[in-house]
Amino acid sequence: MSRNTMAIGTLAVLAISLVASSADAHPKLNSVSPAADISSEVSPTEIRLNFSEAVIAKFSGVEIKNESGKTIPTGAPVTDPKDQKQLVVPLPAPLTAGHYTVTWHAVSEDTHRVKGEYSFGVDR
Repeated sequence: MSRNTMAIGTLAVLAISLVASSADAHPKLNSVSPAADISSEVSPTEIRLNFSEAVIAKFSGVEIKNESGKTIPTGAPVTDPKDQKQLVVPLPAPLTAGHYTVTWHAVSEDTHRVKGEYSFGVDR
């Protein structure tokens, strides 16, 4: 085998591995506010999800349900103008005391879709 053939083969393997690793990338949820599994004395004014990469707000969102399963109205999701990795969903009215479940979905700029769920509480 010539050196050129080996070099081309090595470059091809490297290129394929780079494409494969970038194709497997999905946004990861890094943090949430209000914090998961924590009760607060104050009702949140928004739900904020922080991802590992930028998300597209119009294809992303949350659904909030109280402990009896009733859906809580929210505002339209937007990304933070200073950080496109943060999805912000306003809460137009204060939440009453209780336990809430947030079911979320997000689409990253490279069109990967992820989803998940977490809970928090309000004590007031």
